Amino acid sequence: MDATTVILLVYCASLFILSLLFSRLPVLTAVTAARSSPLDALRGILATAVICHHFVVTYFWKTTGSWIPPESAVLNNLGAVPVSLFFMITGFLFFGKIYQRHPDFLDIFKSRVLRIMPLYVFVLIFVVLLSLFETGFAFITLKELGKEVFKWLVFSGGSFNGFIHSNIMTAGVHWTLRYEWLFYLTLPIIAALVNKVWYGQYSLASLLVCVVIAVGMMFGVVKPALLLLFVAGFIPVLIKRHFPQGIAYLAHPLVSVAALLLLAYAMTLEAYSVLQIATLAVPFLILALGNDVFGLLASRGLKSLGEVSYSLYLTHGAVLYIAFSTLHLFSFENTQLTDFVVCLPAILLAVALLSYVTFNGVEKPFIKVRKPSIRQTAKFGQLQPSPEY
Repeated sequence: MDATTVILLVYCASLFILSLLFSRLPVLTAVTAARSSPLDALRGILATAVICHHFVVTYFWKTTGSWIPPESAVLNNLGAVPVSLFFMITGFLFFGKIYQRHPDFLDIFKSRVLRIMPLYVFVLIFVVLLSLFETGFAFITLKELGKEVFKWLVFSGGSFNGFIHSNIMTAGVHWTLRYEWLFYLTLPIIAALVNKVWYGQYSLASLLVCVVIAVGMMFGVVKPALLLLFVAGFIPVLIKRHFPQGIAYLAHPLVSVAALLLLAYAMTLEAYSVLQIATLAVPFLILALGNDVFGLLASRGLKSLGEVSYSLYLTHGAVLYIAFSTLHLFSFENTQLTDFVVCLPAILLAVALLSYVTFNGVEKPFIKVRKPSIRQTAKFGQLQPSPEY
């Protein structure tokens, strides 16, 4: 078997074991456990797939000296496809909060700060401390340090204290939070357009953000294709609101098969290409509207992994760095990728257990102080509450 097949088999077996383990851990609340959204379990699969992707990238970094994506389209898409679907999930959830409703934008922004920033700050502290350790606590100039801190605060961080590998301590995933925040900040202007209502200072500020995005596109800082992923998440909301009678047909077993085939096909396409986005939009629509793929996405274990998916996503770089750059748990000399794959189950387990701790110790306290989104009042009727993350 080739390396790609071996990695996929080991990953699937490891995911199955993790699912069994997490099905026994007290992660889900009664409300979350009773919720039937397949997106809850999907997030668990997506986050662990990203870990697998960066596990492979770590091997190439250690053997070539460059943090580069794998040549295999499938292994590269173990990272790109989950990110694409995560963006679609964000688009689906938050477009659902504003479409034909009276959005409380202040509440939305507060909830995003409380949901995203505590764990990010926690991870950033780790990056700072380990970078200082790696540089022997010999500080660079205050001006350069200030620039680095600013970049990390806007989710564009690279080095810290001049240490060029600081971004690898997060596996570089923090760049996606920049796009998430750009999307959140455009919600008032999106709501103004679709609801035909001007939201005063929120719409004006959001319009200015759109101008910044347009300038970013001109200079190649913002990639338009990535913004399309959020828009793709709008489609299930529109169908749910205007064509609810068609949703029942999406539960058919043949539709489940079609979703799996399209996901498999997307794994072979160029990452973040328009064709891949269009291909992924179809199975995402199917899953977002309730198809659980023969019960797979109703698994309690996968839902539990989905509950800690943000921790899985944001902390796995730290585990990979400590394991293979600080503790040197594997010798990369004269090895093949298939030799390295024996470490994958242990890495997935370590990240999962760490995520269980950070979810309960860092994320959950701030989740508890957030306002429930159900306080928002629908203007034209109530949609079913969407899963929050």
